[in-house]
Amino acid sequence: MLVTKNPAQYLTALKEDTTDALQIGLVFSGRISDNHATALIELGSAIQTTQRSIRCMWLRFQVDVDEATMSTFRRFGQMIVGTKAIESMVLEGDGVGLDQISCLQDYLFTNKTLRGINFTSTKLDRYASMLLTGFLAGNSALRVLDLSSNARVDDETINNLMTSLSLGGTQLSTLNICEANFSTVEDLIGDNGSITTAGVQTITTFIAQTPSLVTVCLKMRSLNDEGIRALSTVLREKESKISRLEISGTFGDDGIQSIAEALKTNRSLRTIDIGNTVNMTDSGGRAILGVTSVNLNTWKQIMASNNTLRSVYMKSRPPPSLLSEDVQNAMRSITNLDPIPTLQQKVWQYVDDNIDDLSYTKLEPKHMPHLVAFVTKRGGINTLLRLLSSRNNIPMIFSHPTPERLHMESIMNKVALENATLRALLKSERLFNDSLCKENNSIRSLYEEDIADDETTVATTIVTPLLHEEGQSRRCLCCRRGPFSKLWECFRW
Repeated sequence: MLVTKNPAQYLTALKEDTTDALQIGLVFSGRISDNHATALIELGSAIQTTQRSIRCMWLRFQVDVDEATMSTFRRFGQMIVGTKAIESMVLEGDGVGLDQISCLQDYLFTNKTLRGINFTSTKLDRYASMLLTGFLAGNSALRVLDLSSNARVDDETINNLMTSLSLGGTQLSTLNICEANFSTVEDLIGDNGSITTAGVQTITTFIAQTPSLVTVCLKMRSLNDEGIRALSTVLREKESKISRLEISGTFGDDGIQSIAEALKTNRSLRTIDIGNTVNMTDSGGRAILGVTSVNLNTWKQIMASNNTLRSVYMKSRPPPSLLSEDVQNAMRSITNLDPIPTLQQKVWQYVDDNIDDLSYTKLEPKHMPHLVAFVTKRGGINTLLRLLSSRNNIPMIFSHPTPERLHMESIMNKVALENATLRALLKSERLFNDSLCKENNSIRSLYEEDIADDETTVATTIVTPLLHEEGQSRRCLCCRRGPFSKLWECFRW
């Protein structure tokens, strides 16, 4: 991209009748000439009316910019308020500070379409960041935030920016935070930098709350094992979409091992760029290799391995006393294919080495047709014969019922359970009926006994007056001819 002091060079391009995207680069230093000042105002007006999209507007400020230049730039900032043509903006140089950002504040505050903003080697600090809070909270279209080599960015600056993004319900996809003068391993030694572990915690919390992130680049002296473990927790989440992770800091094996554990369940990460680190040894390197290597020894390792990571870059070369050349080369040579071919390659490596006994895989019956087809495709007929003729594989392949039989068996088991329930209910009903019958018989017996007692009472009441007194012969009082038992015959007469 052309970076020039003369804004007039872009005026003709902005007036062209085309939809091709344009890139504009301007540099400001010293005192601006009258011609350039006039052209800059015309450029602001042209940006408002152009039909072309401006893919990137790059504004570079030297530290010696005078007040006349700032006055002109302030007018330029007002001219572009409300434009939707600019897709991304880069502010670069030691001359970018509170005053320069304030010139663009109205444009940024009202902007709802800017998709990326980059601050590189600027004087962005906690005060300047306050001017950006409205823009970050109000622009849901923002996808890229790049803070590279800004020496004055500290914990408070980070908190202002991250909080504003969260309040606006950000859909950020790329987050890049890199401290100044962080290009070699030696830069890790000494000063801890402006961003402390508290700032790192703020960043990792924001990452955890922003599932839209795809690329994360963190290069800070305070990025230690604790910070890496927090990132690993994010990578374990099913909602994580992070596909590229770039990290540099003072972390060591503990942090790398936590990433290796996260890789066992992560399905989004494609690239890890491990930059400068002074504490990583072979232990951390082997942890990464243990979940990404194709040559794994056990079925359990294969099932717990990562199949989506395609590459690991090692920016620096740690001393061989810490990280051996063999491990470094092995990590650099990780070049996996797409997830499915990678998994198939690992599985075939294991199946081919253990074709005579695959019982340890504990595959289910529904997998058998797929296993036979897989072996046939990969190894041919001879390998298939070895699979089928092995005494250890016969029970696994042929003793299992077919899926249809398993389905019918589940149905029959359900029917049998329902029948057992019905039998239990029927038995309960029978017992209840028997109890009712016994109760009815008992009531009937009581009723008959009551009737008999009533008849005896009636007879006694009628007959007793007709009997002789005690001591007399108990004979009929009617005819005196027969015994008392003949009394009823006398009554019939």
